[in-house]
Amino acid sequence: MAEEINSIFKLDSNTIKALQTKIGTKADGMIGANTIKKLQEFLNTETNAGLSEDGKLGPKTIKALQSYVGVEADGAFGPVTANALKLKLMENENGEQVITDGSGMDAAIEKYMREQGLA
Repeated sequence: MAEEINSIFKLDSNTIKALQTKIGTKADGMIGANTIKKLQEFLNTETNAGLSEDGKLGPKTIKALQSYVGVEADGAFGPVTANALKLKLMENENGEQVITDGSGMDAAIEKYMREQGLA
């Protein structure tokens, strides 16, 4: 079951571990019912999503996650949602991008250039 959900998310294990750490569950890199339940609890706390905390990944949970990461909430988890989640997980508590592995370097450089009036 966990492998099936991981393939739906198309997320690498480091991103899954970062998500698990963020939502307060064991960071094992596998998405299963416990991770989904913790995600639902997290989204209910962060966004007042009103989700059933049943550990099932359905369109309502995906829509709440999409709203949390700032993409169109269509209930279908695809590359846009995956990339937005990765970027969201690189934010600190103030919502600022924190570069940890170079994957956000282009966005950080672009932001810096805009702030400096260079772009």
